[in-house]
Amino acid sequence: MLKILFKSLKDLFNKKIFFISLIPVIVAAIFWGIVFFIFHNEITNLIISLVKHIPFVSDGGWIVTIVETIGGIFIYYELIILTSIMLVGVVADKIVEEINLKDYNLEQKGSSTITESIKISLKQNLIFIVLFVILLPTMFIPLVNILVNIVLWMILIQTPMFYDSLAIIATKDEFNILKKKDIFKTKLITFLSVLLFLIPIFGLFVYIIQLLIFTHYNLQRLKKLR
Repeated sequence: MLKILFKSLKDLFNKKIFFISLIPVIVAAIFWGIVFFIFHNEITNLIISLVKHIPFVSDGGWIVTIVETIGGIFIYYELIILTSIMLVGVVADKIVEEINLKDYNLEQKGSSTITESIKISLKQNLIFIVLFVILLPTMFIPLVNILVNIVLWMILIQTPMFYDSLAIIATKDEFNILKKKDIFKTKLITFLSVLLFLIPIFGLFVYIIQLLIFTHYNLQRLKKLR
């Protein structure tokens, strides 16, 4: 698994993959920047209302201001990553094809579509957002926030990344076999890739690294299956 991680990090600096990976980040950053600019007051009021539910924070005026500022930056950062993950389906096929040609040379027998990829990502995003809003007060509690983030991101990325990394190469039967096989390893790969989110700034490109990790993981298994 460490070999897969190192290969994925190395592939990120492939010129073609790197520039493709910038597209979702730039689009997401611009989009949410405009949204935050237009709806600044509404977003601020939402954060303040949520802060009031955090124990020992709601009574301190200056603490509320600090938490409000940090909360706004945190939500913006999370939304960029969320949107990037949803948009990665648009560029995923190009990245998977590049990795396949470079390392595996497997015949493409899949029927992956951008529509299906976005549909899967959108579903997981909605689940993530609902849980995130419900659990937002816990994000300001040390240690608990790390655990909650890990669980939420695992829920968010596993299904979309698994689909995007394999569907264009594998047949439906092969896809279903690999999906049901090595479930523990798949969860472990998801967990390890989610830990990368804990690295500030680096997290903006984590969705691509995660796609690379899942691609190497799944294409290796597909090669053995064939």
